[in-house]
Amino acid sequence: MTDSVQGFTWRQLPPFFQDADTGSIRSKRRYFGQLRINLLLLFLAAACGALTIKFHKQGLDWAGAAAALAFIGSIIVRLYIEQQRDERRWYECRAAAESCKTLSWRYAVCGDPFPESMPIDEARRLYLSRLRDISMGLEIVDVSTGLDVNDAMARCRTSSRAERMEVYKTNRLAEQVEWYSRLATVRDKSSRWWRRCALSLELIGVLAGIVKAYGIAPVDLLGVVSAAVAGITAWFQAHRLDTEAAAYSLTAREIRHILSLLDENADANEWSKFVGQAETAISREHTMWSAGRSGRSALLE
Repeated sequence: MTDSVQGFTWRQLPPFFQDADTGSIRSKRRYFGQLRINLLLLFLAAACGALTIKFHKQGLDWAGAAAALAFIGSIIVRLYIEQQRDERRWYECRAAAESCKTLSWRYAVCGDPFPESMPIDEARRLYLSRLRDISMGLEIVDVSTGLDVNDAMARCRTSSRAERMEVYKTNRLAEQVEWYSRLATVRDKSSRWWRRCALSLELIGVLAGIVKAYGIAPVDLLGVVSAAVAGITAWFQAHRLDTEAAAYSLTAREIRHILSLLDENADANEWSKFVGQAETAISREHTMWSAGRSGRSALLE
């Protein structure tokens, strides 16, 4: 196997994938950053509401004023989130990146609908047409230089079937099994950590309720703890850690099963169908993710 073919990985996917992937990551970070600020402001409002800060007996309660300002800030951030639409841009860019990835792998290894029997020029036109359909209407700021059908993809497509099989087996299927398995573990650990945090705060809430009932302390901590638990719950639900952990684990097992079915003696037609079926299985997880997040399936192939 040549070094050029052996080195073909997702890192050598066309510029459109890199742009959509970058746009998705940036939009996701902005969205969760805005959500974090919003939740912290709501917690600050609750914390200020539990206090009374007066410099004169009949003067202004500065804690109440701070709580009002925190609520105003929260409203502004929420309106900003709605106006920026980073959540929607995150979903759309992620779906576009995954669609480009599966389409590029199909083309590079001669999978359906780009079989070995299809002339190179015809396959190239069909690939570019499908890629153009994916890119229509997307709000992607980044525009990288390079060709949509790069040299690495072209070399892989013109290599022998045995080489393409090895590339697809190692750099696509095995890599995806490892990626989904690792992400499932990370999501599961994160889910358990956030659940423990929420449970700990709820136990503190029990103590806060007892303190309030007996008037042990002048500060009402019950509302503060409740706000903290609500904030953690909202953050947990926004990330959907449990759902993603289960989905990633299932996808890893399914791709591992597909990898076990790879027939190195398959002819051109059988190989094309195998790649098509494998990519459909890989795409299924993200199609469900996109539909669950946005309410519609946005993944194109």
